Amino acid sequence: RNGYSCVPVALAEGLDIKLNAAVRKVEYNNRGVEVMVYNPRNQSTTNTYHADVVLCTLPLGVLKLSAAPSSSQLNTVQFSPPLPDWKTSAIQRLGFGNLNKVVLCFERIFWNPQANLFGHVGSTTASRGELFLFWNLYKAPVLLALVAGEAAAIMENVTDDVISGVPQPKETVVTRWRADPWSRGSYSFVAVGSSGSDYDLLASPVIPPSPQGISVTSGPARVFFAGEHTIRNYPATVHGAFLSGLREASRIADQIIGNPCQPKPAE
Repeated sequence: RNGYSCVPVALAEGLDIKLNAAVRKVEYNNRGVEVMVYNPRNQSTTNTYHADVVLCTLPLGVLKLSAAPSSSQLNTVQFSPPLPDWKTSAIQRLGFGNLNKVVLCFERIFWNPQANLFGHVGSTTASRGELFLFWNLYKAPVLLALVAGEAAAIMENVTDDVISGVPQPKETVVTRWRADPWSRGSYSFVAVGSSGSDYDLLASPVIPPSPQGISVTSGPARVFFAGEHTIRNYPATVHGAFLSGLREASRIADQIIGNPCQPKPAE
């Protein structure tokens, strides 16, 4: 209650959100786009949506799987034609990290209620990702621990029984973002071999290839991209993802209805 869920709930108010409609394929050409969706519960095709453009906000982890050669796993979004090499190369170069949370709920507070943050940092190389920094949320009997990197990957294969021995937790919640097929990780980072310029490449819209040749583009952009992995100045943040959405909304509006601030050509 009163957590980050308030943000997407407020932003989604009034939107027509389709449930049980996972995107399977995005087809685009100089006439527009088609987005094919399916019901992930029974793998049946449910609908095809037609539009002038599409805004892709898939997490980088999902994009990495989609851009991988011969990827046929479930929950993989296919682009037809495939995304250009400059886009897929940037997708593969950027890193996508893993940060999980362990939430412990108790009947009462048994720690210093005035402390906002306290905890333990691992002392070995293998345990350095065990960032057990407990956040004292709302001065309530709830503690939040962060687990990152290799330790987070190991934790995803451990059952919740491991934390059941903590002094009488009333409830426990453990996130497993790497194992989540809809995210496949937490957020982006500049990996070895990548740079901030890759964020700019991920933000760049894709123009359909010309029918005369796959290496030649034709017409206006049809596939746009937003998300924390597309904003160079504020990656890996909620406000960065939000700002990238505003950026792309402006870009699409400029393309569809025109930019009122653009100077008129001289007659």
